Amino acid sequence: MKELNGIVIQKKMIRDQLCLVKVFSESNGLQGFWWKGSSKTGPKFNLFDVIQFQIKEDQKDHTPWLRNPQVTQHLFHSRIDPTKSATLLFFQEVLHHLLEEHYQNPPLYHFLVQLTLDLDSADQVQSYHFAFAVGLMRALGCCPIVPKDNPEWFSMKEGQFGKGYVPPGLNITKDQNQLALFIDILQHNWDFAENKNVTGAQKRSLLRDAIEYLFIQMEKKSTIQSLEIFYELFHL
Repeated sequence: MKELNGIVIQKKMIRDQLCLVKVFSESNGLQGFWWKGSSKTGPKFNLFDVIQFQIKEDQKDHTPWLRNPQVTQHLFHSRIDPTKSATLLFFQEVLHHLLEEHYQNPPLYHFLVQLTLDLDSADQVQSYHFAFAVGLMRALGCCPIVPKDNPEWFSMKEGQFGKGYVPPGLNITKDQNQLALFIDILQHNWDFAENKNVTGAQKRSLLRDAIEYLFIQMEKKSTIQSLEIFYELFHL
C-alpha cells in the first residue's frame, strides 16, 4: 500500500471506537475515512496532527478506511492550552465550510502544517487567526495586492482597492481605521494585535471582514459560529 502524509482536519466519533476522519494530504487533497482504533493503547491522533497512513478501499461503502495511522507531527501544547485549542477549532470550522471533498491544494497543505506547528510553540497567539485568514487568501489565489498609492476603499466582491466612488456591495473603508488594519494583515504586520490603541471592536470587525471576504471569493455563505467564541477568548 502507498504511504501518504496528511493533516487531520476532522475527527468525529460515530459509535464505540468508530470515527469519521477527514485528512487533507498534499497528494490526495481532502478526503474522508472510516477509522477504528484497535485498543486503548493503539495509535492516537488529534485535530491538526500530521499523520502517515495507508488507504483501504471498501467495495460496499464509498468511504475508504484509514489504515496504520502514525503521528509524525503532534501538537502537544495546543491540547492543554485553552486559547490554542480554541484557535484550532476556529481553523477547523472555517476549513470545514470552505473546502469540499477531494479538494487539492499542496500550497495550502504546507501552509496549514507550518502554521499549526508555529501556533503550538508560540508564546503569543493573538495574531494567528489573522495569519490564518491571510494564508488562506494566498493559498486560494484571492489575496489582494495592496497598491502603492493610498486607497480609500476595498471591494470585497471584486477583490480590488480603489479611490473615489465607492462601488455597491460590501466594502472595507477607512471608517474605524478598518482599511489600514486590513492592509496591515495583508502585509503581515501584526503589531496592531498588541496595540492598546486598537480597540476590541476594531479587531472584531477586521476578523469578520477577512473571513467574509474569503467566503465571498469562494462563492460560499459564511456560517462561522466560533467567531463569537473568539471575541470572548481574546477580549475583543
